[in-house]
Amino acid sequence: MRLVPFHYAGTNNPTIYINPEHVVAVRAFTSSTHIYVSVLGKDAGPSYYPVRESIEEVVKLLTA
Repeated sequence: MRLVPFHYAGTNNPTIYINPEHVVAVRAFTSSTHIYVSVLGKDAGPSYYPVRESIEEVVKLLTA
């Protein structure tokens, strides 16, 4: 299993690790990039992690 580190775009800015095999989409926003994963959230909606890296950086790290 490969895990890629990202800077979580939350209040404490911790490092999170994401398995690229579970990523289904990435989307850029003004202040963050959302990484959507294949696990559903509590409300059966899509789960995502907002990160501080740009969409270009996220795609590069996930596909390296």
